[in-house]
Amino acid sequence: MGAMHAILTFLVLAFVPFFTLIFAFFIVTLTYVAAMVTKIKLRIDDKDCPNIIISFSLLFAPLASILLVTIIFPYLGWSLLVIWCGFFAKLALVEMVHKVARYASSIKLLRREANRDDQVNDDQSSVVTNNSVDSIV
Repeated sequence: MGAMHAILTFLVLAFVPFFTLIFAFFIVTLTYVAAMVTKIKLRIDDKDCPNIIISFSLLFAPLASILLVTIIFPYLGWSLLVIWCGFFAKLALVEMVHKVARYASSIKLLRREANRDDQVNDDQSSVVTNNSVDSIV
């Protein structure tokens, strides 16, 4: 009876220190599944999938595996987590560069349209001025 209690207590307490890691694993897995479902749904609807969703799916799948490895081999898991943080920083930087490039191109487009509108307004006002001068003479 004492041995059974010791075995069952050990099994129950084996994962108590890793409760945070297991909870993080479930959250990361749910986020990964949500990103993949969104990606598949957009592909079914013949729409382009935003890069951010693809980046989420590329980042959260390895993170879930790393969290499970951290439970069994803590030092290896933390080392892999450092490497994962490097990949996260790289993907975040790439997304930021794409976002800034899209913003800059939209600003250029808006300025070009504003200049075109100003030119059209200037041309129309010069035509009105020329017509009024012709009507006076």
